[in-house]
Amino acid sequence: MKKIIFLILFFISLFAEIKTVSVIAQGYGMTQDEAVKNALINAISQVKGIAITAKKTLKKRIQESHISIDNLNIASTKVVDATSSKIQSATGGFVKSYRIFYVKKISPDEYKAKLKVYFTSYKSPGLNPKNRRSLAVIPFEYKKTYNIYGRDINGRVLSERITQAIINKITQTRKFTILDRQNSKYYEFEKNFLLSSDTEVSELARLGKRLGADYFIIGKILDFGINKEVSSNYYTSEVNSKNIAYATISYRILNIPTQQIKWSDTIDIEFILPVSKRVESIISKASNKIAQILTEQIIFNIYPPRIIEISNNKAIINMGGNVLHKGDIFKVYALGKKLYDPYTKEYLGQDENEIGEVEITIVKPKISYAKVISGTIKKGAILRKFQENKNSSSSQDSGKESMFEMLFSKPH
Repeated sequence: MKKIIFLILFFISLFAEIKTVSVIAQGYGMTQDEAVKNALINAISQVKGIAITAKKTLKKRIQESHISIDNLNIASTKVVDATSSKIQSATGGFVKSYRIFYVKKISPDEYKAKLKVYFTSYKSPGLNPKNRRSLAVIPFEYKKTYNIYGRDINGRVLSERITQAIINKITQTRKFTILDRQNSKYYEFEKNFLLSSDTEVSELARLGKRLGADYFIIGKILDFGINKEVSSNYYTSEVNSKNIAYATISYRILNIPTQQIKWSDTIDIEFILPVSKRVESIISKASNKIAQILTEQIIFNIYPPRIIEISNNKAIINMGGNVLHKGDIFKVYALGKKLYDPYTKEYLGQDENEIGEVEITIVKPKISYAKVISGTIKKGAILRKFQENKNSSSSQDSGKESMFEMLFSKPH
């Protein structure tokens, strides 16, 4: 029976999103009413943290809603019943209710109030998004048109496809908290709904939870095109055609709070696409290929895939989704000593010793499986692509792995 009760409580806590928390706060004022209001403001400051200017606004809103206490002997419960709904409205639903311990005169011109204040608090479902670095992908800049088979296509459409493909792939790595900076109208729609008069007041706790970005990925599509290459077999007269796509993409990673450029790179690639008569299909496939290369360059160097379990000839890897693919071959490296720059004292990563190779055999949403091709593979080892992209022209001289790891790893 105890076990059943425990499981029920566990699942309730697992899915609970809006809960009540409380704090005890004191306030001072020239009147009883002012002392209570200042205690409320101090309580909100403890839980939410508000600036001085915000305190002034909040004090005005509470003053407009608060019912004055004219009699010291009035029952606390009566005061709460009469004012809690108005205070809740004034504070945007943040204060659920409060209980007055006392309001007493401590000098000829000053009163002191002590309150227990209850707040509605919203907890996002799933893992805490603040445990990961937050990142937003901003739509890439583009030319007005690009060329496919001699036809001009809208540059904005290409930018949207590439940007969305990058977001998809980085999101599926589950290594960053990905923030949406393109669909604010949907947030505003929901915000207006929550602020409507017929919405449960406690639901207002969902507001004020928007996250700021640690990093922006911004870029520009410098060049893009697709040509059809037709060839024929001299002996069989068989005609073959293939789509040859090319692209030059520059991108930067910005640390938003400091406006510092953390990384800048340009990729110059050429690849073959499956033959298709539909332009939309071709653009989609080309965008996915570009996003794949760019995402690999970012993610594999920030958070290289890591072996989390090894059994016989099979390894389990902590990455899946559409970033890894069946048939991909990786070199495996054991991590060694931590390295630091002797001049700046910055962390540069760890020494890497090659210990073997693996091939991806199964890809799942969160993990992947690989078979060991050679070497003695160990748990905790990292994977690097077997063939590095040689068509990438970087604005940094060398050491991408170390630079990325230094920029994004949490402090050691």
